[in-house]
Amino acid sequence: MRSTLFILSTLLTGSLCAPASQAEDMQLRYISLVNNGGYIIDPVVLHWKTPDGNKKSKNLGPRIGNNEGICYDLSADNDIPDGSEVWMVAKIEAGDNESCRKDRKHMYDASSSEVWYVKMSGTTFNNNRCKNTGSGSVDGKDILMKGNSSKCEN
Repeated sequence: MRSTLFILSTLLTGSLCAPASQAEDMQLRYISLVNNGGYIIDPVVLHWKTPDGNKKSKNLGPRIGNNEGICYDLSADNDIPDGSEVWMVAKIEAGDNESCRKDRKHMYDASSSEVWYVKMSGTTFNNNRCKNTGSGSVDGKDILMKGNSSKCEN
């Protein structure tokens, strides 16, 4: 009887102390990465995992310097199936590669108008992580946006 109570008590305590479930997946059509750091990002690599589990990637294009960014409309790319999980890796010239895969899944939805905004800052080797932001604005600075869409500009 004591062992049964101990097991029940342990299970109850574990369930009360368990971490909250991860944030809900974001359904999006556009991705935006802004470089507010003291380095050049070349290239930004888009990765995706299709609904059937295949992983693919491609370079998104232009070099991104300080106060520059990229806005990419995933629906303009016929390679990415609807329902794919998407994320980015920013390759910093003469520095680290930073994965922009964050705390929740970002899922491509062709019917969505949502933008996933990401900002990088810092120096080549310090504090240069990808950070989720609520908009494409960076401290009121004018950002030169590159890519295949103007949807991300404020």
